[in-house]
Amino acid sequence: MVTMTILGDGIDHPECVAWDPTTGSIVCGTESGELLWLEPSEGTVRDRLRVGEGFIGGIALDAAGRVYACDAAARRVVRADRRDRSAVTWSIGPAAAPFILPNYPVFDGAGRLWVSDSGEWGAGNGRVVMIPPGGGDAVVASSEANGFTNGLAIDPDGSALYVAESTPPLVSRLAIGADGRLGPREVLLELPRTVPDGLAFTADGALLISCYRPDLVYRWDGRTLAVLAEDWTAVLLCAPTNVAFGGAALGTLWAANLGAGYVTRIEAGLHGAPLRYPEAAR
Repeated sequence: MVTMTILGDGIDHPECVAWDPTTGSIVCGTESGELLWLEPSEGTVRDRLRVGEGFIGGIALDAAGRVYACDAAARRVVRADRRDRSAVTWSIGPAAAPFILPNYPVFDGAGRLWVSDSGEWGAGNGRVVMIPPGGGDAVVASSEANGFTNGLAIDPDGSALYVAESTPPLVSRLAIGADGRLGPREVLLELPRTVPDGLAFTADGALLISCYRPDLVYRWDGRTLAVLAEDWTAVLLCAPTNVAFGGAALGTLWAANLGAGYVTRIEAGLHGAPLRYPEAAR
């Protein structure tokens, strides 16, 4: 049985949510350019840091708890450190073709930061950008997964990057080679009449897909697509854009709700696959 609980109140349209193991907090970004560290059982704000002047999209963390956030308003990835209150530009994308709409970042085991650059809605000009370990010159890693390139996830064994493409609605996969290059795009799952947004893997290798429309989270085991959680009333889930596991044994799922002012805790009897938290010191 799945149970859902609203956490927090008045959060300014959270797009993304992530688990911070260094503080035991849930981190989310807001439409007004802040990062919030939330107490995970009640959603009270433990800390906040302004990192931009507009919409904050996806976020990833390193081993020190620094947050790498897609600052859509400034078209950059910003690195924020709550300890010294800093927020510095980590990347503006490839020098010859800067970010159009940086949307979601994820680290792999080698410390590379993969970032979805969504492009323009319906234009088919999205792409995946790679920032080398420790920062440096970003490169276009793939222009094949280009359908408003959105949420990303790396499978538990680190062999492939999974991509939510919001239009046309589908999930694709790009193999990660030993040299860090991405292979050809493989369409895995088409999702008509939905807007897939976020991705997360469970410990047993299933893929969770959160949808901006309709208000639900799917579970896909590679063969069968099933609804894990949904709310057609949009009271407990309201445009759930991204999901993340955290807490003890990564046994709790949280969803960010772009259409509302709260985060949702989802108890579904699942455990998340561990993420990669690299030492990214520069």
